[in-house]
Amino acid sequence: MSRTCDWRDVAWQPRGCFHPVVERQLLQDCLADRKLLFLGDSTNRGMMFFLMERVNSSLEDWGKAHDTLVYRNLNAQRTGVSYSYYPQFWLEKPRRPSFRQALLQLISRSRPLLNSYQTVLVVGGVQWLNTNHLRTVKEVLHSEALAEILVVVKALGMGFHLPVDGIRSLGLAEIQELNAENLRIIQAAEQEGYEVIDTFSITMGRYKEFLQGRCACHFHEVKFTSFQRSNRTTSINTRTRTKRTGTGLISQSSKSDTEQEAWPKSSSYHVRGAVNQVYSEILLSRLCPKI
Repeated sequence: MSRTCDWRDVAWQPRGCFHPVVERQLLQDCLADRKLLFLGDSTNRGMMFFLMERVNSSLEDWGKAHDTLVYRNLNAQRTGVSYSYYPQFWLEKPRRPSFRQALLQLISRSRPLLNSYQTVLVVGGVQWLNTNHLRTVKEVLHSEALAEILVVVKALGMGFHLPVDGIRSLGLAEIQELNAENLRIIQAAEQEGYEVIDTFSITMGRYKEFLQGRCACHFHEVKFTSFQRSNRTTSINTRTRTKRTGTGLISQSSKSDTEQEAWPKSSSYHVRGAVNQVYSEILLSRLCPKI
């Protein structure tokens, strides 16, 4: 037996838990007639794209969106997916939407919604989430008559801590406080009956698997896989200028959700990254626990 510690050969299994990988056909049946709402930063978005690829067996739409997106072409149009980016930290504070505003906007753009487990809200990111956000989630869902939906909390992630030039890193005391805050979030979420994915404990041990980007927090990347690269690149550029985001996907500032673009079906993408895959598969097992 090899004595090396190669993380690529290690399967993640939290203490006392087992998260089965849901087969695609069972996943498609489980997610039929459901709507999934994602609220958070790019790490949350990475989970969404992984789910979309797993359900559809391919990912034809992708973009580094920082607004609200609505997909209606998932699972043979049987499953709805929407996403809102939070927090928009690059905006001046007076113009920056609050968490409550972002959540209300996401709900509004995703309606009609059932007040049951057929509606799923996945909320979280790298290091901005705190217990105040969870209280806001509870208040908003009650006010919007959605108190019975399934809420999944993506806990904090281990990012921004490597001593890399040009990137803000965290010291030991800051990491310890981050861990303490993560435990407070998990406890508060469980008290509300929310599902929790403890991404902090997963990413802490695998920090060397960052797929380096401007924020040094990504454990995933989306790769172009079609041979029609030149044609697709033209489409992407056009889409960006017109605020479009692909087939079945319209950005907040453009046309209505029902309008779609007919991009070439030969174009596709693949979400790679072992760590993102781990906590995304845990999410899928939480959505389909009886399968």
